[in-house]
Amino acid sequence: MRYAGIFMMAGALMAGGFWAAEKWKERVQILLLLRQMVFYLKGQILYSNATLPEALGEVGKRFQNGRSGVFAEPGSLFLRVQKRMEEESGIPFFAIWKEEVERLPDDFPMSAADRQTLSSLGENLGYADRDMQERTLLFYLEQTEGAIAFLKKESESRTKLYRCLGMAAGLFLLVMLV
Repeated sequence: MRYAGIFMMAGALMAGGFWAAEKWKERVQILLLLRQMVFYLKGQILYSNATLPEALGEVGKRFQNGRSGVFAEPGSLFLRVQKRMEEESGIPFFAIWKEEVERLPDDFPMSAADRQTLSSLGENLGYADRDMQERTLLFYLEQTEGAIAFLKKESESRTKLYRCLGMAAGLFLLVMLV
Protein backbone atom coordinates (compact mmCIF):
# COMPACT_ATOMS: atom_id res chain seq x y z
CA MET A 1 0.00 0.00 0.00
CA ARG A 2 2.90 2.32 0.82
CA TYR A 3 4.45 1.78 -2.60
CA ALA A 4 1.16 2.46 -4.35
CA GLY A 5 0.97 5.85 -2.60
CA ILE A 6 4.56 6.66 -3.50
CA PHE A 7 3.96 5.77 -7.16
CA MET A 8 0.79 7.87 -7.19
CA MET A 9 2.65 10.89 -5.77
CA ALA A 10 5.46 10.44 -8.30
CA GLY A 11 2.91 10.17 -11.10
CA ALA A 12 1.21 13.34 -9.90
CA LEU A 13 4.51 15.23 -10.00
CA MET A 14 5.19 14.00 -13.51
CA ALA A 15 1.67 14.94 -14.60
CA GLY A 16 2.19 18.40 -13.09
CA GLY A 17 5.13 18.98 -15.41
CA PHE A 18 3.08 17.97 -18.44
CA TRP A 19 0.18 20.16 -17.23
CA ALA A 20 2.46 23.21 -16.95
CA ALA A 21 3.77 22.58 -20.48
CA GLU A 22 0.20 22.33 -21.78
CA LYS A 23 -0.75 25.65 -20.13
CA TRP A 24 2.14 27.33 -21.96
CA LYS A 25 0.83 25.98 -25.28
CA GLU A 26 -2.72 27.10 -24.44
CA ARG A 27 -1.48 30.65 -23.88
CA VAL A 28 0.06 30.70 -27.35
CA GLN A 29 -3.14 29.32 -28.88
CA ILE A 30 -5.32 31.88 -27.08
CA LEU A 31 -3.16 34.77 -28.31
CA LEU A 32 -3.27 33.39 -31.86
CA LEU A 33 -7.06 33.13 -31.59
CA LEU A 34 -7.37 36.70 -30.27
CA ARG A 35 -5.13 37.95 -33.07
CA GLN A 36 -7.35 36.24 -35.62
CA MET A 37 -10.47 37.69 -33.98
CA VAL A 38 -9.07 41.23 -34.05
CA PHE A 39 -8.17 40.86 -37.73
CA TYR A 40 -11.74 39.82 -38.40
CA LEU A 41 -13.07 42.67 -36.24
CA LYS A 42 -10.96 45.11 -38.24
CA GLY A 43 -12.46 43.77 -41.45
CA GLN A 44 -15.97 44.07 -40.10
CA ILE A 45 -15.44 47.69 -39.06
CA LEU A 46 -13.44 48.91 -42.04
CA TYR A 47 -14.78 46.93 -44.98
CA SER A 48 -18.28 45.85 -43.97
CA ASN A 49 -18.98 49.24 -42.36
CA ALA A 50 -20.50 47.46 -39.36
CA THR A 51 -21.08 49.36 -36.15
CA LEU A 52 -18.96 48.25 -33.22
CA PRO A 53 -21.77 46.24 -31.55
CA GLU A 54 -22.61 44.54 -34.86
CA ALA A 55 -18.96 43.75 -35.51
CA LEU A 56 -18.42 42.40 -32.00
CA GLY A 57 -21.50 40.21 -32.33
CA GLU A 58 -20.44 38.85 -35.71
CA VAL A 59 -16.90 38.09 -34.54
CA GLY A 60 -18.12 36.61 -31.26
CA LYS A 61 -20.57 34.26 -32.98
CA ARG A 62 -18.06 33.18 -35.56
CA PHE A 63 -15.33 32.39 -33.05
CA GLN A 64 -17.51 30.88 -30.34
CA ASN A 65 -19.24 28.27 -32.49
CA GLY A 66 -17.48 24.93 -32.59
CA ARG A 67 -15.14 25.77 -29.71
CA SER A 68 -15.31 24.68 -26.12
CA GLY A 69 -13.58 25.40 -22.84
CA VAL A 70 -11.09 28.22 -22.76
CA PHE A 71 -11.12 28.50 -26.56
CA ALA A 72 -14.80 29.55 -26.54
CA GLU A 73 -14.18 32.28 -23.95
CA PRO A 74 -12.84 34.99 -26.33
CA GLY A 75 -15.96 34.64 -28.48
CA SER A 76 -18.11 34.84 -25.35
CA LEU A 77 -16.22 37.98 -24.31
CA PHE A 78 -17.13 39.71 -27.57
CA LEU A 79 -20.77 38.60 -27.31
CA ARG A 80 -21.07 39.77 -23.69
CA VAL A 81 -19.67 43.18 -24.62
CA GLN A 82 -22.07 43.44 -27.56
CA LYS A 83 -25.05 42.54 -25.37
CA ARG A 84 -24.09 45.05 -22.69
CA MET A 85 -23.53 47.79 -25.28
CA GLU A 86 -27.04 47.27 -26.58
CA GLU A 87 -28.63 47.06 -23.12
CA GLU A 88 -26.60 49.72 -21.30
CA SER A 89 -26.23 52.49 -23.84
CA GLY A 90 -25.26 55.09 -21.21
CA ILE A 91 -22.06 53.32 -20.19
CA PRO A 92 -18.99 54.05 -22.35
CA PHE A 93 -17.54 51.21 -24.37
CA PHE A 94 -14.15 51.25 -22.65
CA ALA A 95 -15.77 50.74 -19.23
CA ILE A 96 -17.81 47.77 -20.47
CA TRP A 97 -14.80 46.28 -22.24
CA LYS A 98 -12.56 46.63 -19.19
CA GLU A 99 -15.16 45.08 -16.87
CA GLU A 100 -15.70 42.13 -19.20
CA VAL A 101 -11.96 41.54 -19.64
CA GLU A 102 -11.61 41.54 -15.85
CA ARG A 103 -14.39 38.94 -15.68
CA LEU A 104 -12.32 36.43 -17.62
CA PRO A 105 -11.76 33.35 -15.44
CA ASP A 106 -8.71 33.33 -13.19
CA ASP A 107 -7.47 30.13 -14.81
CA PHE A 108 -7.75 31.65 -18.30
CA PRO A 109 -4.35 31.08 -19.98
CA MET A 110 -3.23 34.69 -20.24
CA SER A 111 -0.54 36.50 -18.30
CA ALA A 112 -1.22 39.78 -16.51
CA ALA A 113 0.53 41.61 -19.36
CA ASP A 114 -1.67 39.86 -21.94
CA ARG A 115 -4.78 40.86 -20.00
CA GLN A 116 -3.56 44.45 -19.75
CA THR A 117 -2.93 44.58 -23.49
CA LEU A 118 -6.41 43.18 -24.16
CA SER A 119 -7.95 45.62 -21.70
CA SER A 120 -6.18 48.59 -23.29
CA LEU A 121 -7.66 47.62 -26.67
CA GLY A 122 -10.98 49.05 -25.51
CA GLU A 123 -9.61 52.43 -24.46
CA ASN A 124 -9.63 53.99 -27.93
CA LEU A 125 -12.06 51.68 -29.65
CA GLY A 126 -15.69 52.64 -29.92
CA TYR A 127 -15.67 56.41 -29.63
CA ALA A 128 -13.15 57.44 -32.26
CA ASP A 129 -13.46 57.59 -36.02
CA ARG A 130 -12.64 54.65 -38.28
CA ASP A 131 -9.00 55.66 -38.78
CA MET A 132 -8.39 55.82 -35.04
CA GLN A 133 -10.14 52.49 -34.56
CA GLU A 134 -7.97 50.97 -37.26
CA ARG A 135 -4.82 52.32 -35.61
CA THR A 136 -5.98 50.99 -32.24
CA LEU A 137 -6.59 47.54 -33.69
CA LEU A 138 -3.24 47.59 -35.50
CA PHE A 139 -1.46 48.61 -32.30
CA TYR A 140 -3.07 45.70 -30.43
CA LEU A 141 -2.07 43.34 -33.24
CA GLU A 142 1.51 44.62 -33.09
CA GLN A 143 1.68 44.05 -29.34
CA THR A 144 0.16 40.61 -29.68
CA GLU A 145 2.61 39.70 -32.44
CA GLY A 146 5.47 40.51 -30.09
CA ALA A 147 4.03 38.33 -27.34
CA ILE A 148 3.36 35.47 -29.76
CA ALA A 149 6.89 35.65 -31.18
CA PHE A 150 8.35 35.50 -27.67
CA LEU A 151 6.10 32.62 -26.64
CA LYS A 152 6.85 30.62 -29.77
CA LYS A 153 10.56 31.18 -29.31
CA GLU A 154 10.41 30.05 -25.69
CA SER A 155 7.74 27.39 -26.15
CA GLU A 156 9.93 24.46 -27.13
CA SER A 157 12.52 24.97 -24.42
CA ARG A 158 9.93 25.70 -21.71
CA THR A 159 7.85 22.68 -22.68
CA LYS A 160 10.89 20.44 -22.41
CA LEU A 161 11.90 22.11 -19.15
CA TYR A 162 8.50 21.66 -17.49
CA ARG A 163 8.21 18.05 -18.59
CA CYS A 164 11.74 17.20 -17.49
CA LEU A 165 11.30 18.92 -14.13
CA GLY A 166 8.08 17.00 -13.52
CA MET A 167 9.72 13.70 -14.38
CA ALA A 168 12.83 14.52 -12.36
CA ALA A 169 10.76 15.47 -9.32
CA GLY A 170 8.73 12.26 -9.63
CA LEU A 171 11.86 10.12 -9.96
CA PHE A 172 13.54 11.96 -7.08
CA LEU A 173 10.54 11.23 -4.88
CA LEU A 174 10.64 7.56 -5.86
CA VAL A 175 14.34 7.29 -5.04
CA MET A 176 13.99 9.10 -1.73
CA LEU A 177 10.99 7.19 -0.44
CA VAL A 178 11.64 3.69 -1.74
